[in-house]
Amino acid sequence: MPEPLEHIGGLVCLDFANTVGPRRTRADKASHDHLTDFASLVEWSADAGTIGANRAGLLRKRVQRDPEAAKDTLSRAKQLREAVYAVFAAIAQGDEPPRPSLTHLQQAYAEAMRRADLVSTPTGLNWSWSPRGELDCVLWPVARSAVEAAINADFTRIKECLGHGGSCGWLFYDTSKNGSRRWCSMSACGTWEKTSRRGSTARKG
Repeated sequence: MPEPLEHIGGLVCLDFANTVGPRRTRADKASHDHLTDFASLVEWSADAGTIGANRAGLLRKRVQRDPEAAKDTLSRAKQLREAVYAVFAAIAQGDEPPRPSLTHLQQAYAEAMRRADLVSTPTGLNWSWSPRGELDCVLWPVARSAVEAAINADFTRIKECLGHGGSCGWLFYDTSKNGSRRWCSMSACGTWEKTSRRGSTARKG
């Protein structure tokens, strides 16, 4: 499975959901959480482009002054991540998204937009968050992405990778022309599946 910083999801919210994996591993197999502390959350956000370098620097300084607040924000980040995953995994499977997860996204979005400013950009008006020191600012772009995707995205394009024998579970938005994308990444799950099939064919031969 590729590192999440490759951002294979196609949407910020899906990439955020993919910061833990594999998602459908067996009970005897452990998933790996890439958000181990608040610093890793800041690094993910900076790499995803949801915060700039200046804000990332401010957040790192804030963490040094208030590590307990950073732990609380990391906990809220993981709660948001699981709500995002629950909603979009259900969509990918053609199921009804769970109401508690939808409520969580709604509340996170309301908080994010309460802090947002409508600003002029070179391409028009857009929402932005000024570089205040609130640690939760790393959550706001994710919440916005999730709700806007839930409202506007083509649900037939939201898919769940079934690579590694169905255990991957990472989510992605399929932008291929004919909607035929199957894997989170051809360099990871796609290659694994091809290798697995070749091995199976060789054993049968």
